[in-house]
Amino acid sequence: MDDPRHPGLPRFATEPEAVITEIVRTADPACAGIDIPAVLADTFRRRPQLRELADVLQKEPDLLTSGRPEGPRSIERLIRALHERGAERLTPPFCAGCGQQRRLVALDGVLRICSSCQTRRTDQANPCAICGRTEYNGRDRDGRPRCRKHPPGDGNDPVAELCTRIGRLDFGLPHQAVAEAVRAVEKSRNGQFRLLWALEDIPGLLTGDGAQGPPRTIALIKALIDRGATGVVIPPCPLCQRQVELNISRDGLRCCKRCWVEARPEPCARCGHLRPVHARTHDGRSLCASCRTADPLNLRRCEGCGEMGIWIERTENGGLCAHCYQLPEATCATCGAVRPCRFAHTPAPKCQPCYARSKNKQPCACCGAERRVNNRTPDGKPLCSYCGVPRKPCAGCGKIHRPNGRTPDGEPLCQTCWAKHPAARRPCTACGSLERRFHFGLCAACAARRHLTEALAGTDGSVRPELAPVVEAMLRPPPLAVLRWVRKTPARRAIFEALANGTGPVTDEVLDRFTPARTADNIRAVLVAGGALPARDELLAKLEKWLTKTIARVEDEDERWLLRTYVNWQPLRRFRRLPAAKQVTHGQANGVRIEVRYVVRLLEWLDQNGSSLAQCTQDHVDTWLSDGPALRSSVRAFLHWTSRRGHTRPLTAPINNGDFTVHVIAQDQRWALVRRLVQDDQLSTADRAAGLLLLLFAQPASRITLLTTEHVTDDGEKVTLRLGQKPAELPAPLDDLIRQLVLQRQGRAVTVPLEESKWLFHGAYPGQPLAPSALCHRLKTIGIRPRVARNTSLMEIASELPAYVFSRLLGFHQNTADNWDRERGGFSAEYAAEISRH
Repeated sequence: MDDPRHPGLPRFATEPEAVITEIVRTADPACAGIDIPAVLADTFRRRPQLRELADVLQKEPDLLTSGRPEGPRSIERLIRALHERGAERLTPPFCAGCGQQRRLVALDGVLRICSSCQTRRTDQANPCAICGRTEYNGRDRDGRPRCRKHPPGDGNDPVAELCTRIGRLDFGLPHQAVAEAVRAVEKSRNGQFRLLWALEDIPGLLTGDGAQGPPRTIALIKALIDRGATGVVIPPCPLCQRQVELNISRDGLRCCKRCWVEARPEPCARCGHLRPVHARTHDGRSLCASCRTADPLNLRRCEGCGEMGIWIERTENGGLCAHCYQLPEATCATCGAVRPCRFAHTPAPKCQPCYARSKNKQPCACCGAERRVNNRTPDGKPLCSYCGVPRKPCAGCGKIHRPNGRTPDGEPLCQTCWAKHPAARRPCTACGSLERRFHFGLCAACAARRHLTEALAGTDGSVRPELAPVVEAMLRPPPLAVLRWVRKTPARRAIFEALANGTGPVTDEVLDRFTPARTADNIRAVLVAGGALPARDELLAKLEKWLTKTIARVEDEDERWLLRTYVNWQPLRRFRRLPAAKQVTHGQANGVRIEVRYVVRLLEWLDQNGSSLAQCTQDHVDTWLSDGPALRSSVRAFLHWTSRRGHTRPLTAPINNGDFTVHVIAQDQRWALVRRLVQDDQLSTADRAAGLLLLLFAQPASRITLLTTEHVTDDGEKVTLRLGQKPAELPAPLDDLIRQLVLQRQGRAVTVPLEESKWLFHGAYPGQPLAPSALCHRLKTIGIRPRVARNTSLMEIASELPAYVFSRLLGFHQNTADNWDRERGGFSAEYAAEISRH
């Protein structure tokens, strides 16, 4: 009878457990209370055995009660297993030779017989080659049968002779250890003689030629190695040269299963190609590896995802498919990394990358490139991964691609079309949402929560309460981004593990201890955006950390205390007293770094010249200033501070006035850059807007990145931007660019902050603006040098506007505007000469 769910397939092939259960309970009503599927699972490990048993019982159900010695041995095993659980009417089969109810381990034609009857048959079929008696006791070296009176070896002790012969090979083992090894691997006298004769015929049997010996040769080699033998060699497969178990014989040699399978190809019942047999249909026809995965008989429900598939790992309640099974973690014997490894329970685990690299490479039969073999042609030639999967027209878009999935009708779909097709969306086993599942039957969101919880779980498997806000904050990004962070970024995963094993709440101080700092900053930004951490001035925090490390370079304790006191009461005190809504700018922090860096260099120079800060004179300062860059004069504020407080003699340094004449460009070059930003639609909106603000309004990068939506006013007709006390009207097309930035509330950051982002120029971290250094790099990439372009713009604006208007409109201090007005009037001749040179 065919299975209605699988037309053309008999029911015993698709549901063997159900067929056997029905027949057994019909034959013996006492089996109604027995869990027969559980008995079958405990008794038979292979489904082909169940199919064979179900097929035989369907045809002859009386084999369960008649005791006839017919059919496969699985009938006897089933009956004995059911008898142990309370079966009453089932009768084990009787021996066809002696008629007794014994375990029937052999066949006499089509009838089953016990071991005693099998022994009598063997004795009668093998009369002794010396006396003719029918008491078979093995075969001699020439393969002739011998009786008990004339045993093989003529009564010699094979173990003693083996010990003598192995001792001559000088493996460093005493005779007693060799005898223990021989008896441990081969208990029968005949088997010991086979090892002895093989060692006599093959001198290198234990030193590399073990594949030519009898089956127990390799077991003997391993036993000798375990007992400390040196010079003994475990042989590789003689055909593929791999160091694997040699369990099968091919052409008189012990070989691996893969080589044995490849030597026995048969036409596949589904595709017709001549390939090695990896499975068989219910009627015994061969299947290749590819068609085996498509055969519905081999598909079983996966315990992890609930889908029908091939089990590659058994569990207590069933099995796992290839998508749900995870390799156990171990230390890779090749690269030393702790990763999911193959052969994890052996002395030589191997992670996936090392395993892929270790696979033998062969020239591809299609493209000729030497790559790893992933497929083969119908005649067995190797194919690489690119040529092994043929390209086909996609049923969705019609383009030629490698199939990534198929419709219910079997039509191929490319990766893009498969992701959009309804067939790719299935119910999540956790939340029930109809989405494209990630793995283990879970959608991406459920998988992200699972992996993040596992990463933040402590040794007891639970997440401590202090990390609950962290979990919720980290789940705010898109699920695939969370999975990428947790599964594929070792640095982030190491931080998660440290947080899981720590104590107390997660604070900025805790994150500051982790390295690399970039990864910790990214996690901090995500936690701030998710509300798990309060926001702080990151530039100020990084400056304080840098100052601590830089000041520690000063060797003299008094000078180090003096510099630390100056930093705390001058620049840092000024920064810490800023209003809450105002943060330290990139330029301010960079100015402090320059100042402290040169102060430390001055102190180191004094120490190298046998002086100190207390003994320093103005001559020392002048000598040091004259032998270096102009930025050395940035120590002026520190020297004035130490002089006023009596820590040093009266010391000073000149004011560093930059020479603007060497940091300008021609006005025609400036307007050429403006025209490019106006006309080139291929540039990003942020780059065009930032470049125009710099070239037209002379705004530095540190101010541009801090612009927010609150600075913009749009009445529908015109757009004004508040750069100073008075808003400035923006010309076209800058006004449209600013409108686009206002609507674009999220940049490259994948996390959405709790509060809507206000920045016009978004950074890579959630809720934070673009860094000025990053903006300068982007402008330089498109041909704009920020410093010289801004100087040129400032000079042009100062020549057109009064200093008072200049200050109020563009947000510059009045003193800055006055200085530029003086500079514009003071070096007009030099500037004209510079322009002519350009």
